[in-house]
Amino acid sequence: MVETSDTKKEKMQMLQGTPQINSKIKSLINNTKDELCLFCTEKDLSRLYYADFFELLSDSISDFKIIVSPARKMPEHARQIDRNKIKIMPGNKWGELCFLVRDSDEVMFFLRNANHISHNVFAMWADSPALIASMRMLFELCWTNSENVY
Repeated sequence: MVETSDTKKEKMQMLQGTPQINSKIKSLINNTKDELCLFCTEKDLSRLYYADFFELLSDSISDFKIIVSPARKMPEHARQIDRNKIKIMPGNKWGELCFLVRDSDEVMFFLRNANHISHNVFAMWADSPALIASMRMLFELCWTNSENVY
């Protein structure tokens, strides 16, 4: 019998440009087993809507939650989403934050999102358990403090 001390190597990847980022988002949605959590601005939500990600989410058998912040009312194109799966967070204390957490396996967060002046989106993907747990806790805290608005 041979003992090994193989540990999982954590990966991190920088993603630049809409095609590369959209490809990674599709992969995250398609590989979700339990739940996908998305925290985004109204502009990010609109960008995802027009890239047909809502259709992918609704076709998925997995559960998902979306928080839109800052928002005072539900964006019009988000009204097709089950109202138990989407909330808004008024105020601007989170700035232009946008991130996704897939299960407890992957996280992707935007360093420059749809609100950035240059419109040159830039994101980081990682499978680091510490980073995933941190972003998951942030999402759950925000979910608890967000509002159902319809």
